[in-house]
Amino acid sequence: MIYCDKPVDAFVVKKINRFLCEVSINGANVLAHIPNSGRLTELMTPGRKAIVSKSDNPDRKTACTLRSVWYNRRWVCVDSTTPNALAAELCGSGRLFGNCADVKREHTIGRHRFDLLLTDGNGKKTLVEVKSVTLVENKIALFPDAPTKRGVAHLNALIKLTSDGYKRAILFVILRSDAKSFRPNVKTDSEFTEALKRSKEAGVLVKAIRCRVGRRSVTSMGHARVVL
Repeated sequence: MIYCDKPVDAFVVKKINRFLCEVSINGANVLAHIPNSGRLTELMTPGRKAIVSKSDNPDRKTACTLRSVWYNRRWVCVDSTTPNALAAELCGSGRLFGNCADVKREHTIGRHRFDLLLTDGNGKKTLVEVKSVTLVENKIALFPDAPTKRGVAHLNALIKLTSDGYKRAILFVILRSDAKSFRPNVKTDSEFTEALKRSKEAGVLVKAIRCRVGRRSVTSMGHARVVL
């Protein structure tokens, strides 16, 4: 799928805060929005090649949006909206959870909003929570790279839906091609790690896929082994 229709070459100058950085485009420094709540520590080092998309909206505070960063001889997508769109596309084609007649984005149950609601040809429904993964160490993809109370809340909500007739799944989309397996990042967030283990014990399907990222597009390379 296309995640950046009109890629613009840039270089990282510095990260200002979690959602804001400065990049250089043709020698001019501009502010860019970072669409990712993670720390991205190893990715956002000064001088690193990057891909941004420019905005034509004069009311925006930033001139562009950071889409991907060149790291370890490959592009790493940092746009956390990309996994949801890719997952919806893959689910609609039956490549992730089998036959799917309908895909609904952002389905709300009670106080929780889930990323995808899938309905198969028999009317059976599956709730899917999608997580964006950018951190890889020794070919192992790790999530999260910063503590996530929201992620824990989503897992607890999936656990509580055990008797409500839904199939439930969490999908980790690894936005780089150098991972062979996935595991929760216990050093960064032990609470999320324990919640993920509890969710699997409660019948939540835990899946991970790894992706090949280009300048404009991102494609699935298939499943990555999940280690809990």
